[in-house]
Amino acid sequence: FICSPAEKIEFEQADVVILDPPRKGCKPELIDYIAKQNVPKVVYISCGPDTLARDVAQFIKLGYTASAVQPVDLFPRTGHVENVVCLTRKE
Repeated sequence: FICSPAEKIEFEQADVVILDPPRKGCKPELIDYIAKQNVPKVVYISCGPDTLARDVAQFIKLGYTASAVQPVDLFPRTGHVENVVCLTRKE
């Protein structure tokens, strides 16, 4: 396990990367780095549907597919919902 701000992480191999960025989403360079490392599965947790859509679109362009999407209501009686997306690398 590596727990660190995403901009500071470097790794050579990983089976799964779990991302939980702030509302502004991930930097494009981070998504490119993960794709270049050929990570087979990415779990992306997001509270911002607009940045989630933007970042998932970049993952798809880089060879991933969204294999599962699950909204999670962590904040009852509010309009805020966390979304969890499982991205898998196309073979």
